[in-house]
Amino acid sequence: MAIQQSKEVNMEPETGKISLKVVIIFTDKAVFSETGKHLSNIESLVLQETLNGKKYPEIASDNGYAIEYLKNDVGPKLWRRLSITFGEKVSKANVKIVLQNHLYNEQESQKSITISSSVPDSNSQLLTVPKEEPPKQILPLSDSPQQSSTQSEVEQLQKFAKIYFKKSLESLQGTSTHKVLMALALFPHGAILKAIMAVTGITDSNLVKDSLNELKEMLLIDHQEERYFLLPLVETYIINELNCYPEFEEKSRERWVNWYVEMSPKFHSLIFEKEKENLTKVMDWCVNHQLYHQVNQLWPMIKSYCQ
Repeated sequence: MAIQQSKEVNMEPETGKISLKVVIIFTDKAVFSETGKHLSNIESLVLQETLNGKKYPEIASDNGYAIEYLKNDVGPKLWRRLSITFGEKVSKANVKIVLQNHLYNEQESQKSITISSSVPDSNSQLLTVPKEEPPKQILPLSDSPQQSSTQSEVEQLQKFAKIYFKKSLESLQGTSTHKVLMALALFPHGAILKAIMAVTGITDSNLVKDSLNELKEMLLIDHQEERYFLLPLVETYIINELNCYPEFEEKSRERWVNWYVEMSPKFHSLIFEKEKENLTKVMDWCVNHQLYHQVNQLWPMIKSYCQ
């Protein structure tokens, strides 16, 4: 994690001024504590420049990066990691206030905290923490006095899980990780890396691997014997999410069918056993959508293994 040079902490009688270096270190420690991974150099850079009030074009120009790379790749992944770390939606627009609140919680004994940039002038002030602690969000309790505490707790957990899942999906939208997650909804018995790449249309294996690792960290998927599975708890939600993106669904389903038409003749018996549930799903889809040419290509191979 690389941090650009900044002034050291300067504490004043009434307000505390903390350098961006301290803010980045605080954030990095929080991210590592939650995910087991530190902020990368470029994530630290984007975070620091954002706290300095810069937009993506200026960050890209000042540091020699492509705007699209920062805006469509590094930025979304960074805000998503911070969302997971701090348990709330974090974006480029609200990252200041989020860090403000969490820094306040860390140092609530101080009346206020100000995060200043490397130049301590009137324009360098970034965050001022309010004197009053922000209200905590509390899950509602059951209104029925006859309802058992166990049932009430389960309902609260289910509600919390639904809220967490919704926020997780919102943080993923527009990213390669979102595409990978939706593609996995097409594989009831999980998918290997090459199948995921084929269905999403993403040719960079490292990008897909990073997306899969991110989904594992978010507890949305599982990984067993080189196959990636949606966790049962989220399957229905992901299928509904896929339906919300008809253009991506249409293209991904076409690639999904083509993958099995092309690869199934190469399956040996052991692979077929792992893929037969997925193949059944593909066959059902083709029949229901009158894709009889594809059915004729798949059926002889399936029949030969079932004999």
